[in-house]
Amino acid sequence: MPRYVVLLRGINVGKAKRVAMAELRTMLDDLGFTAVKTLLNSGNVVLTGPEADPAEHAARIEAAIPERFGLTSRTVVLTAEELRTVVDGHPFADVADNGSRMMAYVYLRRWTRRW
Repeated sequence: MPRYVVLLRGINVGKAKRVAMAELRTMLDDLGFTAVKTLLNSGNVVLTGPEADPAEHAARIEAAIPERFGLTSRTVVLTAEELRTVVDGHPFADVADNGSRMMAYVYLRRWTRRW
């Protein structure tokens, strides 16, 4: 099964939309994903899931969040290849080399109507 990156927009930023990562991992396990790993308290997740359109996975996850946590969050799911394209496309890689201070804005055509 392929690996995916899940990005939850606005989770745990300030006091709004607080979600415990252990509970998020449990929700994703309950949805049938495996090897679920979260990054700090960010709402960023790496997991394994059935081969499907990432937008379908995003829709399932996004629909489960209000049921489980009582809040909403736009959800983006990327394949490993899509994430690699984002990383490889870094226009300032030769001068901005501190990965802990980088941010990527993921703009993919399939999500532009939703964001």
